[in-house]
Amino acid sequence: MTDINISFGWNTYQSCQTKTCSYSYIQESGISYWRDSNIIISLFFYVTVAGVYDMSLISDEIQREAEVLVTIPTLSYKYYAKFNPENLNLSLGSIQIDNPGYVKVNFQGTKSMINRKTGNYPKLKSLVVSNVVNRNAIKFVQDSFSSHFGRRGPSVHLNYNLASQTKIKHFFNEVTVPKYWDVVGTYAMAIGFQYGYFGMQVNSESERRILFSVWSPQETDDPSSILPENQVKLVQKGNNTVINDFGNEGSGGQSYLVYPWVAGVSYQFRLIGYPNKNGYSTFSAYFKDPTKSEGYILIASWKRPKTQSYLTGLYSFLENFDPEKGNLSRKAYFNNQKAVNYNGKDVKVLSASFSYDETADKQQRYDYDGGVDAENGYYLKNCGFFDKTKVRKGEVFTKSK
Repeated sequence: MTDINISFGWNTYQSCQTKTCSYSYIQESGISYWRDSNIIISLFFYVTVAGVYDMSLISDEIQREAEVLVTIPTLSYKYYAKFNPENLNLSLGSIQIDNPGYVKVNFQGTKSMINRKTGNYPKLKSLVVSNVVNRNAIKFVQDSFSSHFGRRGPSVHLNYNLASQTKIKHFFNEVTVPKYWDVVGTYAMAIGFQYGYFGMQVNSESERRILFSVWSPQETDDPSSILPENQVKLVQKGNNTVINDFGNEGSGGQSYLVYPWVAGVSYQFRLIGYPNKNGYSTFSAYFKDPTKSEGYILIASWKRPKTQSYLTGLYSFLENFDPEKGNLSRKAYFNNQKAVNYNGKDVKVLSASFSYDETADKQQRYDYDGGVDAENGYYLKNCGFFDKTKVRKGEVFTKSK
C-alpha cells in the first residue's frame, strides 16, 4: 500500500455560492487568503481502481481554530474538519469508491468559529489519499507538470483527411457551440492550418471574438524580436477588425473582430491561402453569420514571408485558455467541411482523426471526447472532469453524409 499526495495548487478550482465573493488565491503552493464562507474549493482526482481509501489534509499554515465542511457529493460524504494551529495534518476518515471515475471533493469554511479579526481559513497544501494498492490507482495533475496547462484541461483536435492534399486554396467549415456550453475561456477553432488558425472565442462574460492569427517564420515567443524580413504583413482588414502582434506561443500577426456570437447558431468560416511570386503567401479569413443578410465578411488578409504554400495541415480544435475555468465542460460541433483546389475543383473531405495535447497524452487529465453526431457533424468535448470516454488518439471519424 502507498500514500498519494495530491497538490491543491494543481488540482483545485473555486466557486461562489452568492452573487459576490472574496476569492481565495490558488497558487502552486496551495490555497491561501481564504476567508469567505461562501467560497467552495473543489479538488478533483481520478480513481482507476475501486476500493476503500483513507483521506487526510495537510496544511502548512493555520492562523486560528476553524471548522471546514468537507463533502463528496457523489458519495454523500460529509465531514467537519476542525483545524487548530497545533495540528497541520488532519485525518478525514475513509471513503468507499465502487466505480472508476473522477471524484470531486469540496471544502467550505463554516460560519461558526469564524473570527475575521484573527486570520484566514487554514492554508490548504495537499490532500493525501492512503491505502492505495499502486500509484496508478489514483490519477491527477502532477507537481512535475505545468499547473497552468493542467488546470486549463486538455485541448482536443480534429485533423481533416482530404481525398487530395495538393494545392488546396479554399477551405470552409461550420462551427456550432451548443447552448449552455459557451463557457468563458472557450476557443472553438474552426480552421487551423500549417501557418495559423481561425475561430471563435469567449473572452469574458461580456466579450466574444472571431480570431485569425498567422505565425511568423521566425521561431520566437517574443514578437518584438522578429526581424523585419520575417514579419507577417497585413494586406487588408475588415472594417472593425483589431490588429495586433501576438506572442508566448510562437509569434506573428493577430486579427480579431469583437462579435456577439450566440450559442446554438451555426457560424460559417472560409479560409483562402495561396503562394505569391515574391516569396510570400497570402492567407485571408472570412466569417459569415447566418442570421445576417450581409454574407461573408473579411476578418483580415495577411502575407507570410519566406513561404510558398497553399493550405496544408487542415484541422480544428477545442480548447480552454482560462486555467480558472478548467472545471467547466465545453463542446463544439464542426460540420459541412468543403475544400476547393487552385483550379476551382471540389476536393472531398473524407474523414477526421482525433488527437489531443500533452495534458491528455501524459495522462494528467481524462476529461476529453470526440466523435460524430448524425445530425450535427463531428464534435469535440473537453474539461469539466466528466468520466473517461473510450475515444483513442488517432481514432478516425467518418460522417455518413
